[in-house]
Amino acid sequence: MGETNAKYHHLIPRVYMSAWERGNGTLQVEFLKNRGTIERRNKDNIAGINHFYSIKAGMPICEQCDTDLFFEPLAGYTVEYEGSILRTTMEMREKYSDFKNWKITRPDGTIVGKKPLRDKIEKVNIPEIELKWSTKYENLWKTEVKKIEQAILQSRTFSIPAFDRDFLMRFYVALDWRSIQSNAQFEEEFDLFKGMLEDCDIPEEERLHPHLKTGWDEFRHNLLLKIYRDYLNDTGIIYEDARAKLIHTNFHFLISDGPTLFCTSDNPAFMHTRDDGQQVGLLPITPRILMGNGRCEDEHDVFYVSHITDEAVQKYNTIIAENATEFVIIPW
Repeated sequence: MGETNAKYHHLIPRVYMSAWERGNGTLQVEFLKNRGTIERRNKDNIAGINHFYSIKAGMPICEQCDTDLFFEPLAGYTVEYEGSILRTTMEMREKYSDFKNWKITRPDGTIVGKKPLRDKIEKVNIPEIELKWSTKYENLWKTEVKKIEQAILQSRTFSIPAFDRDFLMRFYVALDWRSIQSNAQFEEEFDLFKGMLEDCDIPEEERLHPHLKTGWDEFRHNLLLKIYRDYLNDTGIIYEDARAKLIHTNFHFLISDGPTLFCTSDNPAFMHTRDDGQQVGLLPITPRILMGNGRCEDEHDVFYVSHITDEAVQKYNTIIAENATEFVIIPW
């Protein structure tokens, strides 16, 4: 599968934010809690959480290959829980939340200290999601942006021959699901199942991540990792979402000729309802280019291109800011 030393996982890819950087990665950022104040932040140190996409011991999404890695330090020992022997690593995963009540013994029957073993287990972080994201999408985005700029900014017509529709759709859909504020339909559907999980506070020392404060937070996080892992393996509901959009929608690129340029945010890809009631997906590509995704049953062989007024750019920037979760990235 490969290895990565990446610890700080960006919810918004650095390569995406780099279109708004200056110099050595500096961004102009306006935090929603401090509107009107522009701060300078480096793209390496924003919009990320340590090991956010890592698969860790005890997660319900763990597969056999994962649990074998996590519980390798227990090889050769006998693990007993509530009078029963845990014979497989998948059984260990199921009972890992109550690790303190495990009884671990050597072949001669002597008790093994659990803390050193747990420390070894907790150090294992499986980076499959981050690795596959980098390989399939992130590492290719910079080249794709140059291709988009060359084709769109040099166009003198309302439409151009379509290119890389599959990759553009996959990247757009991935960002729609990837950020803290995930896909709107997902959020709406699964909010219905909060129930008692929302009231179940997780002790601070037992949280997978500091922001996962309740049972619902942790359940949602695990579910999103599961379906995102599926997506990177070309299956599951995000993959089906992308395939359906390829059939029923197409892209329209909007160009700002200045002086106002497009901003972006920590929730860059989202659905917006227009004044006419139609829904359109939006993703700023660069400060000059905004990509729209709307219903189109035919003419998939072309992309549409429009130069829009400064007033229209300002309106879109308001929409982008309204859909941000924590901050907006301002063009230089």
